[in-house]
Amino acid sequence: MIARRIKAGGQWLSLAGFCLSFAIILTFLLSYALFPIDAEFYQVRHLYPVTAGQLYHNYVELMAYLQLPWVNPLRLSDFPVSVSGATHFADVKKLFILTWVIFIISTPFAVRFLHQLKVRRQRYRLLWPAQIGLVVPVILAVIASINFDQFFIAFHQLFFRNQDWLFDPATDPIILVLPEEFFMHCFVLAFLLFETLMVLGIVHAKKSLKLGD
Repeated sequence: MIARRIKAGGQWLSLAGFCLSFAIILTFLLSYALFPIDAEFYQVRHLYPVTAGQLYHNYVELMAYLQLPWVNPLRLSDFPVSVSGATHFADVKKLFILTWVIFIISTPFAVRFLHQLKVRRQRYRLLWPAQIGLVVPVILAVIASINFDQFFIAFHQLFFRNQDWLFDPATDPIILVLPEEFFMHCFVLAFLLFETLMVLGIVHAKKSLKLGD
């Protein structure tokens, strides 16, 4: 009985880990398209003398460093990086890599679990967890929308134990071309992707109930 409960808990945990990491990783990938749009819209190049091509190249370099374990240390072609800035990006890299690890490990278990639910006609079991997964991010989104600046600060205080994330534009001008709105849009994108997964879970669960699965 205990072993069965542990197994069931592991299955749900793998599914939750997959949904969350999938939404975040897809946001990572979609940010390659989002960044140049925000950079152009908010005219960040007026804050630092680089061309649009150079700016995008440096963003790709930064993302490669954050997501690829073998890219080290951080070097940007057109932006200097201070010791504190490098320390913060190293901390961010750990979170990015952790997200990829969770995704890689959880995916086969989550896919197998979903397949089992389908074969056993038990997809209705997705309803309650998906409903919870749908509501909780909405609550967080409402809190964030009230004061994104404070939410952004609280987010960094939660995940980082030092103050290295408080960039000095004089020593780390990369912060000048990474507008707060860009981070906000990334949060919104990750939120929408995760909510989409929860809605799909609810739809399949209700369909299963109607079919009598």
